Amino acid sequence: MAVNKLKVMLSFMRELNDGNIPTAEDYNIEKWEYFDIIEACQDEGLIKGAQFIESGNSSHFINCFLDGTKLTVKGMEYLNNNSTLMKTYKGLKELRDWLPF
Repeated sequence: MAVNKLKVMLSFMRELNDGNIPTAEDYNIEKWEYFDIIEACQDEGLIKGAQFIESGNSSHFINCFLDGTKLTVKGMEYLNNNSTLMKTYKGLKELRDWLPF
């Protein structure tokens, strides 16, 4: 099953903003996918403070420490710009459960 990395990224940032630190297991994805998403957030300047440990044999991350990780101003703006999308998506999901088919 393909993962919508943009939705995971948006959710991760929202959880981080709310003071939570989600895990790869929360999203039912592999750790390497989760680490890639966190790295992308940091590379884009949306978060700061994530620390990665690389494998000695390759450039793959084997762990990521998120204590002290925060959203940047750019990250807060990104959440604000996408808040309507999140609300709409949630609303449509609830609407489908509410209406019989």
